Amino acid sequence: MKFRLLKGSKIIYLGFCIPFILAYVSWVYFPVFAKWLIANTFKYEIDLQASWLWYVSVRFFYTWYTFLAIGVTGIWAVAATLAKKQHKKSGKQQYPMVSFVVSAYNEEKNVSRCITSLFKCAEKYDGLCEIIVVDDGSSDFTYEVAWAAIEFNRRNCPQVRGRVVRHSVNLGKVEAVKTGVNKALGNIIAVVDADSWWMPDTLLTLVDHMLLNGKKAVTGYVHPSDGDSELNPYVVLQQLEYSQGLGLSRCAQSLGNNVLVVSGAIGLYDANVLRKILNEKNICSVTEDLEITLEMHKRGADVGYVNVANSSTIVPISFDFLWNQRLRWFIGWLHNTLHIHKDLLLKKTWLTLLLWYCYIFEYCGAFIDLAALGAFPLLFWFAPDRVSFVLNLLVFIPYNFLIGVTNQALALKYAYNKHNYRSLLFYTPFYPILRLINILARLTSSFKYFLGDHGNWRKPKIY
Repeated sequence: MKFRLLKGSKIIYLGFCIPFILAYVSWVYFPVFAKWLIANTFKYEIDLQASWLWYVSVRFFYTWYTFLAIGVTGIWAVAATLAKKQHKKSGKQQYPMVSFVVSAYNEEKNVSRCITSLFKCAEKYDGLCEIIVVDDGSSDFTYEVAWAAIEFNRRNCPQVRGRVVRHSVNLGKVEAVKTGVNKALGNIIAVVDADSWWMPDTLLTLVDHMLLNGKKAVTGYVHPSDGDSELNPYVVLQQLEYSQGLGLSRCAQSLGNNVLVVSGAIGLYDANVLRKILNEKNICSVTEDLEITLEMHKRGADVGYVNVANSSTIVPISFDFLWNQRLRWFIGWLHNTLHIHKDLLLKKTWLTLLLWYCYIFEYCGAFIDLAALGAFPLLFWFAPDRVSFVLNLLVFIPYNFLIGVTNQALALKYAYNKHNYRSLLFYTPFYPILRLINILARLTSSFKYFLGDHGNWRKPKIY
């Protein structure tokens, strides 16, 4: 198995054991503490025998939550910490030409901001840059707005080449990216969605990490935004979600070069590797970024992640858009891992373990979470002592909340270098709403996939 760790392996392995030790201690002693607290605070003691089925159900859900929330999350935090320390520092070097490829479909509202941000990145980069916008048969003024933005920004940065290529009909995102990649002159290609915009230092940070660490692709953190005040509740919940999924988990994945997805909002590729994949393979899933990244892993290419390289992207601000996006994501995941790249599930690699982790804790976990919600009324109804059940629940809720807030604070720290970015911690109690949406979307996508639906781009979405 391919896995790189820092020196001092014994200490590192001990670090990976600590979260599960803490989870075990909590698993054993929290019920004891709850019983003591109830007896001394509420002056209530109970010693009734529950049916074996009731007892097993309660212990199963309690064990699942404890080891997932403390043990597994702790492992991610340790791995993310090691990954950050493993990153090499920047140094003087020769910077190759970078070609930005921006795929756009009906993005007249966003493409100008995207192009402007890329020009700002190019100004801070010591090598040559070009920007290629591919208008994928838009029915609005995307083409005209993109040309105007390029011409306007070239007045201040004339050394940056820019052009707009137009498809006469909508061919899909993969074809748009392929067109741009085949016309690119740079040794490095930066793939950017038209509804995303990079921070000025992002390009330099990504290139430094790519060259100094021998990566063939590298990605960074994606900040969810509505392009405005970011007060929309759906946006806030997605900021919490992205900090966990990208800020913590993806940073941890980079420890062993096992980053699962190079996001379409922020991705840097070796031009030759990406061009070969796009021209040799039929990229057919609705999650093309996942499909391309997994193909890179199959070809032995190292994929990295840099948490300090940032991009913002427009995310759904209504339930309909969010629901369709999640269906596309989850169906695309199933299509990739169960069909296109199913051989990865049987290899002896850390990437394989990571894929199985996703199935066990995310897809199977969705069924377990839903079962817990359905079982709760039954557990209360058949409890040997309902008063005791409610009192234990009152003790468990703050315990659950404390762990959730702690985990969220860690995730925000890795995503934004702040434990409470924009007061997001205060919204943690509402995060289960988005989790429930994801659970239902995973279940729905699973049924749709096994009925033959592999997803499509034609539903309402943000391109």
